[in-house]
Amino acid sequence: MNQDILIIPDVHGRSFWKDAVNREPWGTIVFLGDYVDPYSRDNIDESQSLGNFLEILEYARLHDNVVMLLGNHDLHYYSMVFSDHALGSRFSYRMADLLRQLFIKNKELFSLAYETTLNGYHYLFTHSGVCNIWLDHNRDVIVTPDAEHLNHLLDSDEGILALAQVSKKRGGFHPSGSIVWGDVEEMLCDNAFPDVYQIFGHTQQSESPIITDQMSCLDVRRAFVLRDGATSIRPAELDA
Repeated sequence: MNQDILIIPDVHGRSFWKDAVNREPWGTIVFLGDYVDPYSRDNIDESQSLGNFLEILEYARLHDNVVMLLGNHDLHYYSMVFSDHALGSRFSYRMADLLRQLFIKNKELFSLAYETTLNGYHYLFTHSGVCNIWLDHNRDVIVTPDAEHLNHLLDSDEGILALAQVSKKRGGFHPSGSIVWGDVEEMLCDNAFPDVYQIFGHTQQSESPIITDQMSCLDVRRAFVLRDGATSIRPAELDA
C-alpha cells in the first residue's frame, strides 16, 4: 500500500491540486488550508474560487484519505468570533454568508492539525506552524500541544481567541502568531517541537520552499510529496 503523503499548500482558488491528487493513489492527501480569498495577481475571481472550493469539498467527501486543515482565510468565515478579532486580507463580504454556510455544513471535514508517523519520523501538519511563545501564552486552553488537543481549540470561544492571535510581524499585537497566523520567521527562531517535524504553509515564498532539518514551509503554489523522511520532501511533479 502506498504510504506517501501528498501535501497541498495554500490554494487560494488555484487549481494546481487537481493534477497532483490524480497522479497516483496517495496514502494520504493533506491540504494545508486557505482555500478561498484569491490574490488579484492570479486573475482568479471570487466565483471561480468558490467553484474550486466546491470541487475540493466534493473530492474530500469521495476520498477517505483526505485531510483538510483550516487556515486563517478559512477561519474568518468559519467563526464569527475569529473574524471579529483577526479579520484577514481579501475577506469577501459578498461571499461571506455562502462561505460561512459551506464551512459549517462541512465542518466534519476540517481540522486544525494532523500528525502521523512515517518511516520512523513523527510529523505535525498545521497551517502556519506551532511555536513555543504561542503555546506558553495559551497554556490555559492548550493542555497538550498534540493534534488532538489543538483540534479542540475549535470547540470553545477561548480556543478560537487563541487561534485569532496575530503577532507584530503580521500586524497584530501578540507575542507570537497562532497555528493559523504565525510567520515562518517566528518558526525559524522558536520551533516548539525539536523531536517532531513540522510541515506548514501560510508564509508565501517567491519560488522555493523553506526546508530545514526541523520544519518545512511549503507555500509556493505547487504540491509536494513526503516519502521517506523530511529530506525527501519534493515537488509532486518530479514524481511523475
